[in-house]
Amino acid sequence: MSVLTWLPAVAIGAVSTMLVPIMAARPLSASIAAGVFPPWWSNTEIVSAASRAGSIVGSGTLPFVIIVRVEEGEAAQRLSEQGALFSLDPSGAPLCARIER
Repeated sequence: MSVLTWLPAVAIGAVSTMLVPIMAARPLSASIAAGVFPPWWSNTEIVSAASRAGSIVGSGTLPFVIIVRVEEGEAAQRLSEQGALFSLDPSGAPLCARIER
């Protein structure tokens, strides 16, 4: 059996294993969430979209992760409406290291 035969299955398994903990870190609080925006967006586009979702209170270790607070709740939904690929709980996600209080 050739390596090319089983390599796609191994790649899918590896990516799935890495994504499960990230996706499990969904926001615990309705009022604060980290939005993961498309990495191909410019910094200006990301900050603009995040600020339309709520008050920016921090950033992640990657430039396309922005943490917002929405006093009325629904932070994850508002981030999604502004183009975030998904939202995470900023307190437990490794991509969210810097939160300004």
